Amino acid sequence: MRPTLFSQYFKIDPSDLDDAGFLDPFVNVDLPLFIDPLLLAKSSNELIATEGLDAFRTHFEQLVRLLSMSERENDAAWRAAEKHLSLKEPPENGLGYGRRGRSGSSRPERIRKQVLRTTREIIKLGSKDPEMISLMSFLEEEVGPDTISDLTTRALSDQLCQATSRFCAKRGIKLEGDNGLGHALPVYAREDGHTKPMILVPKDIVRHLPMTDSWADVWAAAEHNRALRDRVNTLLGGIVEPTVKEQKAAVREAVLQSATIFDQFLNAVKQAASHYDQNEDIFGYYAFRDELIKSGSVTKTASYDTRKVPEEIYRVVIDALSVFQHHVENGNLWEALWVGNTPKRERASQLLFFAISDAYCRAHDIDLSAEPNMGGGPVDFKFSTGYSARVLVEMKRSGGTVEHGYTKQLEFYKKAASSDYAIFVVIDYGDAGRKIRNIRKVRDFQLGQGKRASDIFVIDARKKASASKRQ
Repeated sequence: MRPTLFSQYFKIDPSDLDDAGFLDPFVNVDLPLFIDPLLLAKSSNELIATEGLDAFRTHFEQLVRLLSMSERENDAAWRAAEKHLSLKEPPENGLGYGRRGRSGSSRPERIRKQVLRTTREIIKLGSKDPEMISLMSFLEEEVGPDTISDLTTRALSDQLCQATSRFCAKRGIKLEGDNGLGHALPVYAREDGHTKPMILVPKDIVRHLPMTDSWADVWAAAEHNRALRDRVNTLLGGIVEPTVKEQKAAVREAVLQSATIFDQFLNAVKQAASHYDQNEDIFGYYAFRDELIKSGSVTKTASYDTRKVPEEIYRVVIDALSVFQHHVENGNLWEALWVGNTPKRERASQLLFFAISDAYCRAHDIDLSAEPNMGGGPVDFKFSTGYSARVLVEMKRSGGTVEHGYTKQLEFYKKAASSDYAIFVVIDYGDAGRKIRNIRKVRDFQLGQGKRASDIFVIDARKKASASKRQ
């Protein structure tokens, strides 16, 4: 599946969305971002900061009232609260963990019960701030920021729809009603024939969606409350590397000591909340978007007969990798792979490579799949024409599990895909140590045994001087 931006699909200038303060989402895949309800009051979008915030608070105030009335689980008030707390994923905003499409789904019923039980426990302490819902991802093992984002989206759906309709109407984008949301909205027609309404989201109410919960976020929120920090440390005891489950359990016990401590923690989180930083661009979304927009101008640069053998697909992939390598090593694209002095997550380099390789695939009629599950797990990329001509690409940061990725992971993917053609890409941030040398030794040994070995492609992503200062 090729990611397509809202601006590309509806043929508008991407700067229109930027100027209006909206994300330019993909119409067919999800962004790794989530709506943080604690950012609503800080939004520059007046509709969201006023009516949207009111809608959110009213929605969860009602939940608090219902749970305050409930005397036991499964009584009338509890059942009403269950109905009120919908966990169905809204498919319209394009945010979350989805990687191969945008389709709403319901979460397990036990997660709803977890949230309700914890909310009622907080209410019994004496705290009734409806924004308590935003802390559930700190307190409950199976509740992540994507769940909170979906709950928030449903609470202010009316305001998000209004803002989207107004923006699109001014720019002549066709709007369609009869979607169950009460507003005429732009519609994306999927390849399977189904249609999906689209909702635009202000840039300043979203944060990055962590693949695992960040322990640093807890400390940042509690930095002014030494008693809370000490209590959490005591609960964790001598655990050297606490799991997410252990971390959440410790925080839960610490903040649920009293309404005062809970409210202090909630207020600290509110103050610390900040939206996704376009300058840091930790997931490379903005860099990816810009490359995707530019890639529309890429045309055929060489002659490939991709109908014949995997070797021709392989040539296309190597050429795309070479272009990516050139821009990182000789241009300024390396800047999109760093946050200050910290390398970005693998997702950033994967997105940028996807944007470049997608242009080649469009020009030469090659199918490009991102993270297709071939039976042995999701490989990063699969390039193919027909059934038998397949080339796999796995990409790793130099500080990650390079040796395991090359010797074990990629081999599983090759067997699952019934393909001997694979390329292992290492994004070298200068912290590889002996890893690259070790996997090259493995490859040389396999070749010496007369076996086919996956190729290794190293891209130097270390920080570089500006072009004007390079010799």
